[in-house]
Amino acid sequence: MTPAQTQMGTNTMPRTRGNRRHGRDQRLTEDDVRAIRAGYRPGDRISALSERYGRPGRPPGSSATTHAVATMAPRRVLLLQLDGKFPNLALMRIAAHHRDVGDEVTLRHAGNVQAMQRRLGEANPDAVYASLIFTRTRPLGEAVTRTYPQAIVGGTGWDERTTLADARIDPNGRLDYSDYPQWTSSLGFTQRGCRLKCPFCVVPRKEGAVRQTHTIGEIWRGDAHPRHVLLLDNDFFGQPEWAARIEELRAGGYRVSFNQGINARMLSDETAAALASVDYRDDRMRERRIYTAFDNRRDARRFFAGLDALVRHGVRPRHLFVYMLIGYWPTETTEDRLYRLRAIRDFGALPYPMPFRRTRQLVGFQRWVMGGYDHQVSWKDWEAADYRPTNLRLHERTAPLPFERNTR
Repeated sequence: MTPAQTQMGTNTMPRTRGNRRHGRDQRLTEDDVRAIRAGYRPGDRISALSERYGRPGRPPGSSATTHAVATMAPRRVLLLQLDGKFPNLALMRIAAHHRDVGDEVTLRHAGNVQAMQRRLGEANPDAVYASLIFTRTRPLGEAVTRTYPQAIVGGTGWDERTTLADARIDPNGRLDYSDYPQWTSSLGFTQRGCRLKCPFCVVPRKEGAVRQTHTIGEIWRGDAHPRHVLLLDNDFFGQPEWAARIEELRAGGYRVSFNQGINARMLSDETAAALASVDYRDDRMRERRIYTAFDNRRDARRFFAGLDALVRHGVRPRHLFVYMLIGYWPTETTEDRLYRLRAIRDFGALPYPMPFRRTRQLVGFQRWVMGGYDHQVSWKDWEAADYRPTNLRLHERTAPLPFERNTR
């Protein structure tokens, strides 16, 4: 996400008579503001600032300049997380940036228009940042701009091009987890980019070629936190240093969730063995889980060759969670979807259909699979029931459906 700081410049950097040089008004930079807010007061000798605004060994410019910044009230910054169940990395970096200069930061989860409104008795924020991951959340982003005209909205669901650097915020700066007190894992990327260029994926356009970013040790929050690392890498084995990262995970005794998935089509025996050797987990760090995807029937041979390699090296089929992209390919048919579903079920893995377009039929297919109804009800009967399990009560059955098992 790339929120630019809306109040940067004249509203943040005050002009005073004492900071003129070479006939032009000079403004304090944010580093200067940070230094003064850290404890400097009028009359202090601040050599770094003095060099910019006055003679060495004297306060910057004049006491009026220092007083203007030192007595500035903290700015009120509102962060709006519009979607996503994980802590938002961009918002955490924005929070750290503003708190480091003494600003008051409030994070709000705003999954609807009401949640983003100003609360009773709450002062208007001086700066607003909003982040959204999914394009389906875009109407909420538009509502933010109507509610807070000065807001900066960003994220993959809004604009793929902007970055934190555009807002003068370090894209590799520290993460402030304090707004997510229930979150105990460490979150981040060991790499960015992807070797592939799947037409439905924004990663190649947004991140470009594969490059290494952080080590596991740099992502982990330290001894006060469990050794649980949730990786957001889109192509973990695409980075040249993947073996070093695997060794870090093993040697450090980390639990790791490859939450964005492993490309099973490109697994070799070497990478499958490496993956099987770490303590892989789901995103809650509880169950053994490897995420992957079977998006196109034409990939069946390569996809299941990768799964076979994992099983050879000790991964149990039920540890595999397989996303199924449905409704994207123009020539896709119901039979294509049923083929992939049956193949995943027969392998012993867990399927998860992901509708590209949320049509009634595609959402109905997702519900049919996720509810486990496909074990006992044919797709034809499910369609006839209008994709509603309660309508299936009209048929005679010898075994209860999943939603009935706890009520009989």
